[in-house]
Amino acid sequence: MTTTLPDVAPAQRTAPTGPARWPGVLLYCALAVGYFIVGAVLVLRYNIFEPDAPNRVANAGFALQSRHPHLSAIGFVWNPLPSIVEIPLVWLSQWWPALKHAGLAGVVQSALFMAGAAVVLRRIAIDRGVGRGWQWIAVAAFALHPMIVLYGASGLSEAAQVFSLLWCVRHLMLWCDNGRVGDLALTGIALGIGYLARYEALPAAVGVLVVVAAVSWVRSPRALRRSSTILNVLIAMFPFATAFVAWAVTGWIINDELFATLTSQYGNSSQVAGRLAHAAGHDAGSTWPVIASRLFGMQPLIGVAVAVAVLVAAVRRTAGTVVPVAVVGGTLTFAVVAQANSTTFGWFRFYLLAIPLVICVALACWYRAKWPSAVLLTASLVVAIPFTGRLITDEDVAYGQLESGFVSLVDPVGHPPAEHPARRRLISERTLAQWFDAKDLPPGSVLMDSFLTWGIWLSSTDPRQFVITSDYDFTAALNRPWDFGIRYIVATNPQLNVADAVNRRYGTMWDDGAGIGDLVLSADGPTPDEMFRVYRVTGRPAPPD
Repeated sequence: MTTTLPDVAPAQRTAPTGPARWPGVLLYCALAVGYFIVGAVLVLRYNIFEPDAPNRVANAGFALQSRHPHLSAIGFVWNPLPSIVEIPLVWLSQWWPALKHAGLAGVVQSALFMAGAAVVLRRIAIDRGVGRGWQWIAVAAFALHPMIVLYGASGLSEAAQVFSLLWCVRHLMLWCDNGRVGDLALTGIALGIGYLARYEALPAAVGVLVVVAAVSWVRSPRALRRSSTILNVLIAMFPFATAFVAWAVTGWIINDELFATLTSQYGNSSQVAGRLAHAAGHDAGSTWPVIASRLFGMQPLIGVAVAVAVLVAAVRRTAGTVVPVAVVGGTLTFAVVAQANSTTFGWFRFYLLAIPLVICVALACWYRAKWPSAVLLTASLVVAIPFTGRLITDEDVAYGQLESGFVSLVDPVGHPPAEHPARRRLISERTLAQWFDAKDLPPGSVLMDSFLTWGIWLSSTDPRQFVITSDYDFTAALNRPWDFGIRYIVATNPQLNVADAVNRRYGTMWDDGAGIGDLVLSADGPTPDEMFRVYRVTGRPAPPD
């Protein structure tokens, strides 16, 4: 068996120069600005956002504006790339406060990455010899898809993930065509960057490893098969492995946890376990009909696309057509399995990669199966976009914290915005921040675990008044607040989420102040359930009788 080389003429893969570069530059700028405007309107006008987005902005702020600024304050539960990109944007908030207080730094981050993903997709089309008109159809099918627009404007890490995986797919397909080692190295770099955005780059790396190993083994002369395969795999995997090990070891050195998202009290596993405990161990979203409705709701053509890719690869004996399935499909498969096993929350956004997967398959097969590819691209534009668009307000299919806010826009009578939980996020945190700011407290006066109180810190005009989890003296201040000048402690309701450091240190803090504080203020969360209690520190607890 041999792979067919090349799929398109080498001249079509040369980098654009001069005026030919401007369409890509203009596309990038237009989409970045467009996505940002959508996100800014949703946040500032309608208070619609997913909490994870401003949370990442808060992590960037901790590294820059807390009492003890340091880079590791971005935390080790979630991958660092989005927060690192947002650090200079938080610095700019001294001139435009909304970058920090409203989390618009996150919107800038996701808009830039998603616009970059569209440009990479256009480059894939050029690489494959797709005509100019079809190039723009492919770009439109991706960039104008309502879920791509929404998550390009969201401030979340999905945009960085989509960008890095498309970058990976592009260079892996080029390597399958021409065998250039530079493309193989860029494949690995893209994977490494993707891992710094989201952990789900790990199954994509497995897909890359399989493709590189298989193609290398088939192509190489019999005498060099083993050494050539090992060398190519090392080139492709080294940048990813470096990012993987560096992030794990750094977390272990600083926090004593190699993989905090799995082992930390604040990690994904702990939060999912807490949700299942409140639901008596049952997750209605983990059934296969629900999973299928979300996957195919995101991109109804995904099954057709995978079948086309496999069929063309088998008939035409070319590896490049299955690259999108191996790389992007690996991450999608992980999302499906994880939701089926109730190890993730199963948000609708976890299936976002189905959109670029279908388009990449159409582009990858273009040279070998033009008409099926043209049908896929056209259907992605005129069928998939309106199909998914209608589902965004469907609370059963488009299950997610961001999408849940849109039902109050289309049905404000049935879902009053003032009462809808998705439209009330951070309102109480902003009120508490104003309450503390009005007291003109000295630095280090308010103790709180920033796991659930980050919104208070983010909304405050005086972030140095807070002693937060990343501060070097947090543990000492938590143990002896009366010796560290702490005037107030913010407690969070342990019945609504996993217990934070305050609740773990003082078991009855939420109920009665644990003998060291008097209740002075309380506030609800997005729902009518009480979420925060502020206790004024009264001093050292009385000794037991």
